[in-house]
Amino acid sequence: MSSYVSRINQLDAVQLDDEIHRIFVARAQEISRLFTPGTTDKWSPEINAGLRSLIWIFSLGTGKSTFGQKLLDLTYIDLTRAKSLLILILSVLPKYLEDKYVDPNRISLRPRDKILKNYLERIFNIFNLLSFINLLLFLNRGTQPTILERLLGISSRNIASTRPRTIGYSYMTRELLWHGLMELFTIGLPLINFHYLKRCFRFSRRDKPDAQVIPVMTGNTLCPQCDETPVLPRHAGCSHIYCYYCISAQFKVYESFECVACGTELHLRNMKTYSVAS
Repeated sequence: MSSYVSRINQLDAVQLDDEIHRIFVARAQEISRLFTPGTTDKWSPEINAGLRSLIWIFSLGTGKSTFGQKLLDLTYIDLTRAKSLLILILSVLPKYLEDKYVDPNRISLRPRDKILKNYLERIFNIFNLLSFINLLLFLNRGTQPTILERLLGISSRNIASTRPRTIGYSYMTRELLWHGLMELFTIGLPLINFHYLKRCFRFSRRDKPDAQVIPVMTGNTLCPQCDETPVLPRHAGCSHIYCYYCISAQFKVYESFECVACGTELHLRNMKTYSVAS
């Protein structure tokens, strides 16, 4: 059995453990919706600590692997009962204090809590700095990706025989191409004037406007632009009646355009409101 453990597997195990905890928290939040709003909010730090303890009981409490490590066939070397309990304390207590006193979403009213919050923020900043240094050491040495593992002197090893980890880039390539196309269509399509393109490729009759044409609107009259009953009907020199918004949108871009139905050139100056007397 090889002692080498891939850095990717070790980091993935840590990420899987965090994701499992987030799934538990999400399920707890769904259950809390059954109660009166605000009832469980004040107990959220205790609930999160209880969930972390529950995860520990069914992973390191009964074995030598976390759930993330089990999924990747990893286990801890030289993990004693005392070290396992220290992992529980050092992983649950700091997170509990952070959720209780440092979380900006929770408002502390007591001055004593504010003083404690200042001290905890300094401690957590130092801890984050040490975690960053430990990450650099991990990238260099390939062992102990978390600072708890380095403090307790434990590291991971493979349970099963190691096999080269194959990473398929075809799926990633398809996703990148698909998202690129979606962004292109989302940004580019609204900028294209399809009605103008349609008129450019249309073989219209280009008839001369007849000054004597009087448009008549009946129950079957449809707007040539949207094929719906004209709303606030307007006409501009031919027998067809447009919606106010359809014809105004065309005149916002061009002072004249060809009628979609008959090809007559319509001008902004000729646009009139339809009335029975017109």
